Amino acid sequence: MVRLAVKFAYDGTCFMGSQRQPGERTVEGELLSALVAIGAIGSAAKGRFRVASRTDRGVSALGNVFAVDTSFRPKELLAALNAKCRDVHCYALAEVPAAFSPRRAKDRWYRYHLPYRGQDIALMRAAAKEFEGRHEFRLFCRPEGRATLRSLGSVEVRPMAGCIVIDLRAREFLRNMVRRIVSALDQVGQGKVSLGELREALQGRGRAMGLADPASLFLMDVDLGLEWTYPPTGRMPTAAAEGAHRARVRLLFEEALVEMSKLAEKAPNNSI
Repeated sequence: MVRLAVKFAYDGTCFMGSQRQPGERTVEGELLSALVAIGAIGSAAKGRFRVASRTDRGVSALGNVFAVDTSFRPKELLAALNAKCRDVHCYALAEVPAAFSPRRAKDRWYRYHLPYRGQDIALMRAAAKEFEGRHEFRLFCRPEGRATLRSLGSVEVRPMAGCIVIDLRAREFLRNMVRRIVSALDQVGQGKVSLGELREALQGRGRAMGLADPASLFLMDVDLGLEWTYPPTGRMPTAAAEGAHRARVRLLFEEALVEMSKLAEKAPNNSI
C-alpha cells in the first residue's frame, strides 16, 4: 500500500462542480467511480481520497491534484483511470508520504480569459496591484463562516489576442474569490468602479462588485513541491506540459491566444 498523488485536468462545463454532490455528476464522483471500478480503492474513506482544490460548476482545470492510498500498480494507474473516466484526464503521478494532504499547497494558480470590450488595461493593472498582499476579502467571496482576511500573492493583467488574461496566485482562495476579483477588475476597466471604491471594498466596506462567468476560469496548477513522473496515460503517447494535455479540456480559444501572444505583447497597453 502506497500513497499516490495524481495530477489531472477536466472540462468543468461537463460537471456540476468538482466536489461530490448526491445525485449530481461531479469531478470527484467521476474519479471515485473510476478508482473503485478498477479496484484501486474500496471507498473514498478507505483510500483517504483528497483533492487539492475545489472548483465551482463550469470551472475547468489543467493541474488539479488528488491523493489516495492504493495497492494498484503505479505505472498502470493512469491508463486504467483514463479508460474509465469521461471528461477527466489523469496525466502525472508522484509517490508521497503517508501523511500527505494535497490541500496543503504552496501556491495555487488560476487564469481567467476576460473578453475585451474596450476596458482600460492600464487602469486594470493598477487595480490588480491593490489586491496583492493581505486584505479583507469579505466582499470578494462567499464567506461560508470562514475568516475572510487573506493574502494574495500576485494578480497580473495582460492583453492577448482579443481578450484580457488575468493570472492570480495565492496559497489558498475563498469560494468565488477569483471570479469576484475578476468582475471587480472588469468594472474598474470599464469605468464603473473607481480605485477608491475598490480600496474601500478591500477594507470590508462598500458593496460587492459582481461575479464573473465560471466558464472562462481555469485552475492552471497547484504547487505541492512534488517531483512528477509521466507514465503512459492510455490516451496520449506522452503527457507533457500544458500544451500537450490542453486538448483534454475546452480552453476556449487558448491555442489561438498562444499563437498570437507575440503580436499582442508588442501592442500598446490599451491595444488588443
